[in-house]
Amino acid sequence: MKLKETEIRKMIEVAALVRRNAFILHSSHRVGASVLTDGGEIYSGCNVQSVISGLGTCAERSAIDHAVAHGHYRFRAVCVIDDGLLPPCGACLQNMLLFSQVAGREIQIVCADMKGLYRIYVLSKLLPLGYRTKRYLRKMRAYGNRK
Repeated sequence: MKLKETEIRKMIEVAALVRRNAFILHSSHRVGASVLTDGGEIYSGCNVQSVISGLGTCAERSAIDHAVAHGHYRFRAVCVIDDGLLPPCGACLQNMLLFSQVAGREIQIVCADMKGLYRIYVLSKLLPLGYRTKRYLRKMRAYGNRK
């Protein structure tokens, strides 16, 4: 389902607001994200850096985890906002692919900058060879039926 302009703008607004809360220790790289659920709810997240390499959290995964904590597993779109129109990292794309499998369809990805510009991609274009599991597919899809 194509995103409405109002949905895109709201996702960007929410991601931009939460971006201010990014916990950055060793860079100036603030990132905000938001996810749009099938029910139209929007959840947000920001990046959280750690002094120990590899223990930080990306904004996209933070937003997805926030939605999951509220019982949502099916997402129409993920928005990421940065200084430039940067796509999510490979780990975040792979995480999104997991939830794409839960929903049984593509997730749209809105890459936005702080000037209000944005581009929309579909997950399979940014991660064409992502790992798709068959082993846990039935169990994963059961989560998709919860809401």
